[in-house]
Amino acid sequence: MDPKSLETMYAEVESEFQRSTYPEDFPALPDLAAARYFDPEFYRLEMEHVFRKTWLCVGHASQLPQKGSYRLFEQFDQSIILSRGTDDTIRAFKNACRHRGAALVTQPEGVAKRFICPYHAWGFSSEGELKSVPEAHNFACLNKADKPLLQVRCETWRGFIFINFDENAGPLAEFLGPLTTQIDDFPIDGMVVKRVLDVEIDCNWKTAYDNFLEIYHVNTVHAKTLSPYLESKSFTISLFEGGHARFVTRKRGGQSFFSAGHDEATPDDFTTRFRDHVFALPCFPNSFTALDPVGFNWQTFWPKGPDKMVMSNMLMGWPRDDDEDTKFWETMLENQQTVLAEDIGLFPTIQRSYKQGDITDVVLSFQEQFIYWYNEEIDRKIGADNVPPALRVKPILAPHVKG
Repeated sequence: MDPKSLETMYAEVESEFQRSTYPEDFPALPDLAAARYFDPEFYRLEMEHVFRKTWLCVGHASQLPQKGSYRLFEQFDQSIILSRGTDDTIRAFKNACRHRGAALVTQPEGVAKRFICPYHAWGFSSEGELKSVPEAHNFACLNKADKPLLQVRCETWRGFIFINFDENAGPLAEFLGPLTTQIDDFPIDGMVVKRVLDVEIDCNWKTAYDNFLEIYHVNTVHAKTLSPYLESKSFTISLFEGGHARFVTRKRGGQSFFSAGHDEATPDDFTTRFRDHVFALPCFPNSFTALDPVGFNWQTFWPKGPDKMVMSNMLMGWPRDDDEDTKFWETMLENQQTVLAEDIGLFPTIQRSYKQGDITDVVLSFQEQFIYWYNEEIDRKIGADNVPPALRVKPILAPHVKG
């Protein structure tokens, strides 16, 4: 981050910390229709226009540590093989044999020289090429070169793996451009996945996602876990194009939930801003992370239906592998589970209130503005004319987008 932008950021954080009235130049946020969180037709529109046409974070390169490594991504009725080829390139394939469509891979992860179909033993390379067909002489016109695994667009960003089911989508680098410049001096490329935690919850994916997009609840819900580390009044929001954003919050005493007691694990080349502030990046449509020099949790929120979802947590740290580090991350996983439990217990009750009509509208404060912003982006992806009139979000925040 250039010095002028850094100076502006610090000034904005201080201004927010001192603010005691609603900003004069910011509009009052209209209520969101609660039906956006349970309506089956709106859910269908999200699946068609958002999740099948947007770049989605599905893992990390460190989860494919060697040539031939693979992992399965299986969310919202998709089954995708993430494979590191012999050329060291990470690709994504439909988990379907080109003969009769049987799933090639059934184990969640592993290493394989070839993917062998369990039905008729067709064999595919880690690059997706059809290499072997038993009794090939019985196929009159089979050309193996014509039957590779069906590929899904796959690109990486700072070590994170993204896929897109839309062949006509723009490049990942362009999509994430607004976020890239925010952390250009954070050496995120050198980090690895330390632990993974998936949690299925009885609520809409947005019901859970919204919780991590504001700090208003932290002093109440996390009074003993997160609140002691954060100056919540300093929480500053920068909205970006594409439904992304940046949150900056001043740390109390220069420590965070992650760093406390483990600061020696932090590389020496971190700039001051990451040591004294938490930088959080919501990535449209369904990812969120709050960066810390010791490590952080990259979260994704996957829909399983209008009233069910899976929250996936990748705990990211440095490639250290000794007893002390193992103990630290086991403890950190337990701590994360404790904090998440404080949130997760609320989500089904919120979902019930939405669905039963106990509340018909979702009220948002200034500090919850990003919830409104990403809902605006959902409607842009769907096309406002395709959204039922009662569920539409009025576009009002574009004048407040940065850069």
